[in-house]
Amino acid sequence: MEEAGKKYLKLLKDGGFALLKSADEYFSCHYKGSPLNLLTGFSGTAGEALIDKNGKITLFVDPRYHEQADFETAKRNVETVKLKQGEGFIKSIAKKVKSSPLYISSSSPVLFFEKLKKEGLNVSTYEDFKGFGENKNIDFKKEIFKVNSARDFLKKTQILKKHIRARYMLVTSLEDIAYLTNLRSYQMVQTSVFVSKLFLDFSKNIPSGVLFCNQKIKNLPEGIDIKPLCEFYDYIAKIKDEIVIDKNSITIKDYDAVLKPSESKANYIAKMASVKEKAEIRHYKSAFERLDKALYAFKGRIKAGLSEYELKEIFEEELIKNGAKTTSFKTILALSDNSSSIHYSNYDKNKILKEGDLILLDCGGYYEDGLATDITRVFLCGSEAGKKQKEIYTAVLKAFLNAYHSNAKSGDELDKIARKILKPYEKEGFLFPHALGHGIGIPVHQMPPVITSFGDKKFPLQNNMTHTIEPGLYCSKKPYKFGVRLENSVWVTKKGKRESFSKFEFEENLIERAMLTKKEQKWLDGWQENWREFCEENIKKR
Repeated sequence: MEEAGKKYLKLLKDGGFALLKSADEYFSCHYKGSPLNLLTGFSGTAGEALIDKNGKITLFVDPRYHEQADFETAKRNVETVKLKQGEGFIKSIAKKVKSSPLYISSSSPVLFFEKLKKEGLNVSTYEDFKGFGENKNIDFKKEIFKVNSARDFLKKTQILKKHIRARYMLVTSLEDIAYLTNLRSYQMVQTSVFVSKLFLDFSKNIPSGVLFCNQKIKNLPEGIDIKPLCEFYDYIAKIKDEIVIDKNSITIKDYDAVLKPSESKANYIAKMASVKEKAEIRHYKSAFERLDKALYAFKGRIKAGLSEYELKEIFEEELIKNGAKTTSFKTILALSDNSSSIHYSNYDKNKILKEGDLILLDCGGYYEDGLATDITRVFLCGSEAGKKQKEIYTAVLKAFLNAYHSNAKSGDELDKIARKILKPYEKEGFLFPHALGHGIGIPVHQMPPVITSFGDKKFPLQNNMTHTIEPGLYCSKKPYKFGVRLENSVWVTKKGKRESFSKFEFEENLIERAMLTKKEQKWLDGWQENWREFCEENIKKR
């Protein structure tokens, strides 16, 4: 047990379990240097971990991270519980804890706390440990800047006012604050939000807001006053009227500071943000053009002898060279058998690319308007692919083409189309253990909810919603230890069809055309032709 872990042992001197902190109000996913990361070694963006009084840690991970968890927790005092698809963290934690006391950080979301209590658990909170696991991934020197949008803060809050039956509202989701204010920053890695809290007053015809933030902001939107973040708790303590809050994002500590909290029936801000304005669609088209150029340049630099780490560095160099401000998430780049790990990002310097190897690249960047881009491609080193490589690649391509060209009106329908095509490969050990996609926006995962048929996910896909389609097949055992995922970010058009922002090609040397129907081949030919036209207009003239 590391010295730092003794802080938890002191907390648990009378027994019970503590949830290792992995995220906070600043990061919606896990951050490097969190207690969970430090004590387990796990660096995935989703997972929960319990520690007991003896220092034994139980890590819960969903199917995307089964292999990664095994690799990163090896030789540590960690038991990994591998959840099945559709199996939730809450019930799994409750099964482990049973009647023992459970302690969670006061910077955890209120809704998470309440769900644990509904399982009958004896839950208490603890304050984050000073000096251990503090979030040090923030650079306050980075400026906060304003982006263009057809609707400004006043217009957006006037729309929001129609749904809020109270005078006041407290917004603590950094993604929602960035959306309402049209402000962005790159003060945190792989996100365009900034540290703040937003208090809204709907009492007048034109709503107003107080933004609690420690940085000076040029071009502060009309209707917003700014105060230091340290004044937030004193300010909120003086508000005796009802304040609408969102239990999905507000922390236990912030919730307790509100005298009369009232739960919002839905996250209306996230719903507004899920339907993109024309200016946002235009920006996405421009951003993906530049991402396509980065992928083209990366493909041209692939050669045998490069390491996994070198290839990651080459891609990110091309990403920035072609206009990105930063990556929109941690780049996933995996060679050959490492591609069987869905979110692999360990970049082995000793893993050398050979002729016939596959390279799985899941990547994206932020550009000037702070909207996340996301795409996945699989490249072949050389021109000769193996029979199974071609079969699996073509099956995934087939699933993508059919989902993309379908008339499905919900994520549930869309997922079922792809899953039906991929299910027969389970008998060979090739699994599709994740959702078909997710919404994209200011964060790389935004509303609409996960595009999946597991659980109640029949959320309608409306005009101008943006989301990914990313079928995949992964085998974790020899002789076929590799994975393929093909992903495009799309928006829903007025006719209910989907249109891809990216035009980047599929790998011809990995396609077994005999597996495709005539209709599927026609779809593929149209896609490849669009890419050739893009290259002629945007790349080969340079």
